[in-house]
Amino acid sequence: MRLRPGLSVLWRRKGESQVGIDPRCAVVLEDLEVAEQQVLDHLRHEPTEADLLRVGKVAGVGPERVRELVTLLERSGVVDLKAPARRTPIPSAVPSEVAYWSRLMHDGDGGAVLAARERATVTVVGLDQVGMRLATHLAEAGVGTLLLEDDSAVGPDDVGPYHPRDIGARRAAQAETQLRSTFPRLRTSAPARTRPDVLVAISWAVADPVRLRPLLREDVVHLPVVIGEVDVCVGPLVVPGKGPCTRCMDLHRTDADPAWPALATQLRGSPAPGTSATAAQLGAAVAAHQVLAALDGRELVIDRASLEVSGLSPLPVLRPWTVHPECGCDGVGRDGIDDSRDAGGRNGAARADGASSERDSVDGGSSARDSTDAGTSERNSTDAGRSERNGTEAGPHVQDGDDVGDADRVKPAVEAVLRSA
Repeated sequence: MRLRPGLSVLWRRKGESQVGIDPRCAVVLEDLEVAEQQVLDHLRHEPTEADLLRVGKVAGVGPERVRELVTLLERSGVVDLKAPARRTPIPSAVPSEVAYWSRLMHDGDGGAVLAARERATVTVVGLDQVGMRLATHLAEAGVGTLLLEDDSAVGPDDVGPYHPRDIGARRAAQAETQLRSTFPRLRTSAPARTRPDVLVAISWAVADPVRLRPLLREDVVHLPVVIGEVDVCVGPLVVPGKGPCTRCMDLHRTDADPAWPALATQLRGSPAPGTSATAAQLGAAVAAHQVLAALDGRELVIDRASLEVSGLSPLPVLRPWTVHPECGCDGVGRDGIDDSRDAGGRNGAARADGASSERDSVDGGSSARDSTDAGTSERNSTDAGRSERNGTEAGPHVQDGDDVGDADRVKPAVEAVLRSA
């Protein structure tokens, strides 16, 4: 048996122990004997049942009581009795990444998340300081194949993710060399006509219609990342045939400012002035987070919105977008493509939009963040009912205070078992 990776066994006071500290995965046990607390302390060593029974015998805790406590913790989701057989080995994964997702998955198998990422392919078009940082984030998170596109040269503004000696070298070639040296198992090539799970296109000032418009016809899920004079705008994630596309955004801007097409045409050919290191880091991190959410089948923030970050604030600005009535990008089903309307079907997007039905396991209970009393929130948000989780990652909308759902049920169950002993 084992605790969820990274969870601690702590003494709150005599007679009261706590497993974990985050309200989304913590549980508090009350009315314990000191000897029972000592037995629980040994869970951090991944004991077998026989080991724990021996500890209980020495401490004076009977075998039935030891089993009762372990069963209670298993029902609460913090102890996995079958962990060794259920772990998915991922040799290339960063151990801390596996441990993190193991704390959130219903079955405790964070390796399954990393295994899916290892099979994924992401294309990154544009490898300036934002694009290179994004590619690094994705490689660190376990994405198996990164296809990198950028024929321009590394410039002084790119130093940071690149070394000063790289100035003048071709960005894509240098990025591949650097990433493969850090992540030896990373693949940077794929068979011809491979369709990526997600393509990220990074550009200055405006999204490039020449690069992005064909992706609708080719049914490629894509994410525009536009570096502005102050902000880095991430999104929306464009799923062909569903939701707004970059042309919708341009049409909405034209409605607000009829001069926008003329401005956009001039901006597409203008040199990029670069952005602040802070804005670049934030933009890359936000983009990586949402790409991984799409690959994992978790809830997306930017499926019909964009997130704008800058060096002025650590908080992104959420900007909703809708399909423009004159675009027609959502008027095509999976079985057909209307080239005259520049729309696409739904095939390659299935992973980004439908995987949650296959991976209904990632914790969505971050509403416990809203609790102001630390001790109470830990008791009232033990997250024991992991089988009832809805399989989505909590996004900013959860800050409105949606309830986890199992909190009121779990603590009475804990008290009933312990106080009847």
